[in-house]
Amino acid sequence: MAQAAFVVGPPRLRSRLLARRQEFDSLFEGYDRLQAVSYVVTPDLLLHFFDKRGFSQVEVVVGENLTDQYRQALSQKGRQVTAALAELVEQGRLRIFVPRRTIHSKLYMLQRDGQYRVIQGSANLTETARQAANQVNYVWYADLAPDDPWLGQVLADYKAHLRDCSLFMGDLVDLFRQSPERDREELIDAWLKGHLAEEDGLEERRVLQELTARSLQSLEGASVEPIFSVELPDQPATRQRVERRLAVLNPVATDRRLQVNAATYLRYVQEAHGVPLMRVDLADRKVLLGMDGLTLTRSEPPPDDRSVDQALEHIEDYVNTVDWGRCLDPRFAKTSIFEALLYFFTAPFAHEHMRARRRAYALVDSRGPQVLYLFGHAQNGKSTFVRLALRLLTGRHILPIPGARFTKTRIQGAAALGSGFPLVFDDVDLSNKGRTFEEVLKSYWEVWWREECVAPQLVLTGNAENLKEWAKSRLKRIDFDVQFAPDGEQKRRLNLILEADNPIFKWFAFVYMDHLERGASPGEDELSIARDVMKDLYRRAGRPLPSFFPEGPVEQLYNPGRRAWQDMLYRLRKASLTRDGDQLRVDFKDDMQHPEVRAYAGHLPQTVKHKVKGKTIVIESPREFDEWLGSGGGGPESWFRRLIRRRPGRQTM
Repeated sequence: MAQAAFVVGPPRLRSRLLARRQEFDSLFEGYDRLQAVSYVVTPDLLLHFFDKRGFSQVEVVVGENLTDQYRQALSQKGRQVTAALAELVEQGRLRIFVPRRTIHSKLYMLQRDGQYRVIQGSANLTETARQAANQVNYVWYADLAPDDPWLGQVLADYKAHLRDCSLFMGDLVDLFRQSPERDREELIDAWLKGHLAEEDGLEERRVLQELTARSLQSLEGASVEPIFSVELPDQPATRQRVERRLAVLNPVATDRRLQVNAATYLRYVQEAHGVPLMRVDLADRKVLLGMDGLTLTRSEPPPDDRSVDQALEHIEDYVNTVDWGRCLDPRFAKTSIFEALLYFFTAPFAHEHMRARRRAYALVDSRGPQVLYLFGHAQNGKSTFVRLALRLLTGRHILPIPGARFTKTRIQGAAALGSGFPLVFDDVDLSNKGRTFEEVLKSYWEVWWREECVAPQLVLTGNAENLKEWAKSRLKRIDFDVQFAPDGEQKRRLNLILEADNPIFKWFAFVYMDHLERGASPGEDELSIARDVMKDLYRRAGRPLPSFFPEGPVEQLYNPGRRAWQDMLYRLRKASLTRDGDQLRVDFKDDMQHPEVRAYAGHLPQTVKHKVKGKTIVIESPREFDEWLGSGGGGPESWFRRLIRRRPGRQTM
């Protein structure tokens, strides 16, 4: 607000504590128009202003673009509430705006003939704030004449909030006007379920998918930059979105078709989304990569044995850099790195894996290939590994996407392009991405995926250790349990490894596609084909498998969570185990902090049912816990098994 406005000031400023419903309601008595900014808005309360208070106009800016969540909230309220709101929007009496970025302001401007009331405080425009049963709010307000200069400043501030906002339910009202012959209840049901937006988005994706496929194909071996045309969608709104999205390419529009320069399109994608384009063509046994306006072929039959041997030696040289760092189990660290590399090599085929999963499990399991999560603390080599893996995929140096850019909009925008190149986000702060992380992980393959639209796999790196239960089955977590502090000579040698050109992915991809063509399909071990392909390359080279080669999933060979529990119980002795009837109680010592306890709970697999009670974890399935923690042989694990086998009753170890 300008300094002049503070000098003028409102003529009379009053305050009110909103601790009862009538104290909230009385602020709005006698007024019939409302303009508001509120972080949260309750649909029922908006209707209350019209039905009970007789308001003629309401305009509200919500605090965050939660369009999908508002749609879901309306769906729970039922069709009648949505129909009533839509009718008010259609009449121009109600306008709800959603912003591009979060707005935390709470501002209300009430109007009646000859007077305004301005309210500013902590209260949201919600039924919870109105009822004042579970929360107390505090506001300041002033009653002002229409020509008051301070009011003029407040109105200008309100208009500033409207910038970059879009009208909520505007698409539903447009549909009413475009389809007057269709039943409104049917249209409302489709809108509530998101089918309309989904169909529009699918049409847009189909255009982009065609652009990607034709750009890569037309540039392959081309001596000049080819130009081709694509047909635009029939639906006007979708067609306009596609035209706006591609406007930066300066395409030539002719009768609902766009002429596009293929090389320009590849450069645009790389600059706008930070990733190259990639397509897998199983029929022609090709993996095509679009970078820097060129199409490169990233698949070919393995050549002479000596070349394959040298490529594998280069991979092992990198894995063996673990010996330069500090770690409790070098073999585990090396196996983890090799497993992560196998994942990167299979990532371009994730869409094919998803198609196979849907054919096999569609009715019982809609989840897709697991998203890779590389976990580790600072200086453990995650970022360096990602750079090497991306160089092996592309043959060029390419950086991952910064973790701060992990957003739903960015992921959906990149996924719409029809590229199989993985979206790799380095150093994602999951503590700040909680809601986005959950929505993306639960929806990416299970809801957003369509068989006719190629989608890239996701890869994340980070240091969040305590993952929630819903994330464990959707993520393939690989721990980089090593800490590096390289000296000058080690840095020089590592740089030589990263600079070396290694064509192993080309041979891997060719053999991998051969396996897919012969009907191979990954099962519970999603890297099973990759293990077979890599073994085949080792056989071709006449090179023995290294001791750290992952014969099975690394999380089964070396379970980091189980190792952490065993270390905590048997070496550090930071908790005691107590049998209590058919349950087991794990009581942590006083010097253990609550976040540490929750971290150990996060290590437990989904098969172990448990509850966290302060510094105690109650194990409700002790037999599964025993089997997971370790069995056979001697030592503390067998000791624990003897505890479980004892007769019921309260026993302590």
